Amino acid sequence: MNKISRRSFIPLLGTAVAGASAVSFSILSDIEMPAKIKPNALRLGDTIGVCAPAGGMVSASEVSDFKKVLEGLGFKTFFSENIAKNVGYFSGTDQQRANDFMDLIRNDEVKAIFFLRGGWGCARILEFLDFETIRQHPKIIMGFSDPTSLLNAITAKTSLITFHGPGGNSTWNEYSIDYIQRLLMKGELVNYQNTAGDLPIITYQSGSAQGELVGGNLSIVCSMIGTEYAPDYKGMILFLEEVAEEPYRVDRMLTQLKLAGVFDKISGLILGTFRKCIAEEPNRSFTLEEVFVQHFSTFEKPVFYGAQIGHTKNKFTVPIGVMVEMNAESGTFRLLERAIQ
Repeated sequence: MNKISRRSFIPLLGTAVAGASAVSFSILSDIEMPAKIKPNALRLGDTIGVCAPAGGMVSASEVSDFKKVLEGLGFKTFFSENIAKNVGYFSGTDQQRANDFMDLIRNDEVKAIFFLRGGWGCARILEFLDFETIRQHPKIIMGFSDPTSLLNAITAKTSLITFHGPGGNSTWNEYSIDYIQRLLMKGELVNYQNTAGDLPIITYQSGSAQGELVGGNLSIVCSMIGTEYAPDYKGMILFLEEVAEEPYRVDRMLTQLKLAGVFDKISGLILGTFRKCIAEEPNRSFTLEEVFVQHFSTFEKPVFYGAQIGHTKNKFTVPIGVMVEMNAESGTFRLLERAIQ
């Protein structure tokens, strides 16, 4: 095992763990991929469609609250037919949720699709989606957590760039809105870097790497392994985040990614927020940090922990399918191409 040493890291006001020597990793695939499809930029006055492809709403105010947020930002809103339904822990049946999403895809007045909340259920509607129609009607599609499966499946099946960002029950604060505006409206080549007050960056293996950005919620990424909807991962930069999973479960899922060969394929790994990932019986458990050391102290590619991605108030919005460059030593990554047109 490599020796892990701590050092001061400024301006992130955190600590970093230096892993292997700094090596530049850049894996370029020789496989010819379909041309990427980039949605049009979001503009003030555009209509944003909202549906609930996973969990049903907990409170009737969720719809009105999200409507107020989006219209307060200068957009029009259109809510799907079944958004207020509850069928068990879903917002409607599988077919109803798939229909709601596809109706928004076909609606030319809708320029972007956001999701009311996460939960569970997006993977169950994948078989009912018309990916060719999605490809022919490209638009901004944004969400996170359970929608990880929907976003990555769409990008893998259609080459449409999708977006990992806030949902209706997220915190729409100035920090998070700024990244949405810079990425979805201005089309900036965003440089993602934590600021004072964010998570400290921990570097497990230093170095830089380039590749298409893919990923999302760890549980959902693992659930897609072996399906036709999973990314190829070859030469890609994988980002992962999680919430409320005990360290042994995180350990199990990381082990699954390793045994499935995902870690062998990627060119670099970005770990976002892992909120509330603590043990119920701490005296009989490793900590999350110890699990990360076990998995990544001998990792052969750049990897760092602490990016503001996931279940956190201050949230990056990141594009899935866009070329990025990561620097594990500084705990940053940047877009190498625009995510919109």
